[in-house]
Parts: sequence; C-alpha cells; structure tokens
Amino acid sequence: MSEQQKELLVWGVGTTRTLRVHWFLAELGVTYKTKAIGPRTGETKTSQYTSLNPKQKIPVLVHGDLVLSESFAIMKHLRRSFDVLEYDAYQGTEEGLCRYDEIAAFCLMELDATSLYVIRRHEGLPEIYGESSTAVSSARAYFLRMIKTISMDTETPRFIWGNTFSELDILLTINLDWATAVGIHLPDNLIRYCRWIHQRPGYKNGAARNSV
Repeated sequence: MSEQQKELLVWGVGTTRTLRVHWFLAELGVTYKTKAIGPRTGETKTSQYTSLNPKQKIPVLVHGDLVLSESFAIMKHLRRSFDVLEYDAYQGTEEGLCRYDEIAAFCLMELDATSLYVIRRHEGLPEIYGESSTAVSSARAYFLRMIKTISMDTETPRFIWGNTFSELDILLTINLDWATAVGIHLPDNLIRYCRWIHQRPGYKNGAARNSV
C-alpha cells in the first residue's frame, strides 16, 4: 500500500500546534479524519491516548501503522509522503537543507518556545505556571528583537523559502498571529505578509478544521 492510500487520522484541535497540521493537510488537499480532542480537558490523559503519545500532548498523526507526534515532524512527514509541494534545487543541497532547518528551528525555538510560549504560560495561564510580569515583559522584548532578523523587507509579500509555500510559512504565520493576539505590534512588512497568507484557501480551511 502506498503512503497516499494509508488512512490518515489527526488527534487534536484548538491549539496553534494542531493548527499547523490541519493547515498543512488543507494545503496538500489530503482527505483525513479528525479526533477533536482539546488540551487540558482530560482527553489527552486517557489510557487510549496515552498509549499513542505518552507525553499526553496534541497533535498526534496516525498514518497507517505510523504514530507521530510533534507538529513540525508531522508536517515534514506529510510533505515527503504526498507529492504536492515541490522542493527546489537549493533545498536539495546539503547547504540548502541546513538553511531550511535553521529557519525552522528559529521559528520553533526563538520565536515560539523562548518568547511566545513564555507569555502564554505566565500571562495566559498563571493559574498553572504562576504569574511573572518580568518574564512576560522580557519575552515580549526578546520576540521583537528576534523578529527584526526576519528578511521580509520587500513591499510585495513573498514566501519565506523561494517561490514555494512551505512549512516555514505556517510556522512563521502562526507565530505572527499569536504575537498579534498578545498585543505585540509587528512591523508593517510582516503585517502585510500575514494578510497575504491569510487569503490562502488552505489557511481558511485548516483553521476551520482546527476549530473547537
């Protein structure tokens, strides 16, 4: 059985992490099923789900016999499995692979985990992680410093990687949307980029599938 013929099931809705997967599947035009469980509802702590993902986090992808967690790993697997989004020649080189992963790591770590998730924890979920105005203000300042390194200085929006929509656009857009939601004012060029990406049918359909 080919990768395209194996049944796809996504566990999880309602978070930025699950949005990455639903959006990417919409861009690929792939048919799949959803188990609409949410975070902090107790649904991730059932024995059935824990057997799939002992970390008790969403999302999880079940693709045939493969069970995969971590949204970026899921997107990379889906892109390899379904021949929809082309890889350009540079990305096929050793240097290109390194540069691509460098941008992905920057979005996942510097913008998300080190900045936005700190704000989420200590401003949005203080009952779980505790209040810390110092951590929040430092995270905001750090995000603004890091986002200035994104090369998006053209008047006309463009994809992050070459001429093809990719996982990087999903990572960056969701980070920018999240930053806006917590009151961080973005540079005008990145605001234009977000508005442009938001017009994609894949974004709209993925957001609809991700809704609780």
